[in-house]
Amino acid sequence: MLITALLSLIPVMPSSPAGAQETGPPGDGVVVTESGLVLPVREKQPDGYLVTTTCWNEATVRGGTHLSRVEVVIDPGHGGSETGAVGRNGLSEKDLNLAVSKLLAEELRSRGFGAVLTRTDDIRLPIVVRAEIARALKPDVFISIHHNGGAVSRSTLPGTEIFHQIRNTNSRRLAGILYEEVQGALAVYDVDWRKTALQGASSVWDYQTDADLYGILRRTPGIATVITEAAYLSNPAEASLLADPAVQKVEAMAIADGIERYLTTTDPGSGFNPMFSFTRPATTGGVRGCPDFEYEDIGRDEQGFDDYQSGDYLDGVDELAAYGILAGTECGPDLICPDQPIRRWMMAVWLVRTIDGQDPDPILKSRFADSPTDRWWAPFVERLAELGITRGCAVDPIRFCPYEMVNRAQAASLISRAFPLSENHEIVFVDVSKSSHAEAINKVVAAGITGICSAPPARFCPEEHLTKAETAMYLARALRIFPPPVHPSPQNPVPPLHNGLDSG
Repeated sequence: MLITALLSLIPVMPSSPAGAQETGPPGDGVVVTESGLVLPVREKQPDGYLVTTTCWNEATVRGGTHLSRVEVVIDPGHGGSETGAVGRNGLSEKDLNLAVSKLLAEELRSRGFGAVLTRTDDIRLPIVVRAEIARALKPDVFISIHHNGGAVSRSTLPGTEIFHQIRNTNSRRLAGILYEEVQGALAVYDVDWRKTALQGASSVWDYQTDADLYGILRRTPGIATVITEAAYLSNPAEASLLADPAVQKVEAMAIADGIERYLTTTDPGSGFNPMFSFTRPATTGGVRGCPDFEYEDIGRDEQGFDDYQSGDYLDGVDELAAYGILAGTECGPDLICPDQPIRRWMMAVWLVRTIDGQDPDPILKSRFADSPTDRWWAPFVERLAELGITRGCAVDPIRFCPYEMVNRAQAASLISRAFPLSENHEIVFVDVSKSSHAEAINKVVAAGITGICSAPPARFCPEEHLTKAETAMYLARALRIFPPPVHPSPQNPVPPLHNGLDSG
């Protein structure tokens, strides 16, 4: 809940960028402790990590799971002594925010996206720490989950409010999409809704500082950050509805739909309001009175992923993890989501690290219209194209289709271009004879990188999507044959495809 007094409606943008962003150290990923604390890393040390604590202090931890990147950071608003709004039925906003956030993370991971929560328990977490977690992980989306209080005006539709940054067009587009999804999902319920003038997708300017009023938006420059206020806990009818776990799931699904739309489409969103101007002192989210924890030797040191302790492709996953190839592509703390299909952007990251043995330099421009340079994986996609391993997925404009899933045939072509494979096998697959990927499939099978999917007769299943675990095994086998760095060269040219695109 974000309670403010409406002073005026401002139809123009502020004059110039704010000077002080009130940001702390940029961070180097986070460490997640066994108890679930998410601690931004300020400095990697020989015997552990210097971290920001949950109350904006410094401490050293000697264990824990380090995460360098994630696609989505989810911030359950309030917590601990800061309850937020409380419904007449006793439902507190802090608990509702956390419940929806956990469901959202689960849903995103089931769709193949990585997600981390800023808090996983009922703890006090100042806004400055929440923002530092986001800056440390550099996500594509940072979303702070809230539920509202204070509205009295009746409405035929939910009074859903989504707040975006005043100077970030990505944040604005994300807010408009989320407004459509969340309000649309809740509107199916027959409830006596409440609203304010902020119903819709809005930005709020603090004219005294010439910056975003809300700290979570102000402290995360360069990250597409939004605040969601799905409905009003202060309205007994809405509080009763939000207490239903099934409705909480509907809300989480709607937010996940919005995030996926934002990441995979160019949809503009709707419901935008003119910019509001408020001023008020912050009453919650500060550091004063925050109870901290003891941090010495806190954490965990176990290796591997909690969701993949055994399986046919475990060796491959472990090998790539040991090389550092999987860093930043986990789907959560100690989670790899092995059965989820691998997406093209992730395939690019893994391939480049496999063949180059290192990460590429940052880029200022991308040749692909759908791989903007503000996405952390864009340099990997550009490097893959530079090496001639990818031609993209479409032209006019040239696109990479980063969020499309990779099938077995496409993976065969990408791998055959990345490594100097020779064709030498006698298996005839009944389902690949007419495929433009046939030659590449023959090469990866002959090299022992992959094999048949069923027999008899022998089938390759070229259209079947590859899982993350299968892909890891393929690349681990390639690494055993061709240790890094190996990449295309004049002596190892890239084989042409019939239409010049990866899809074949």
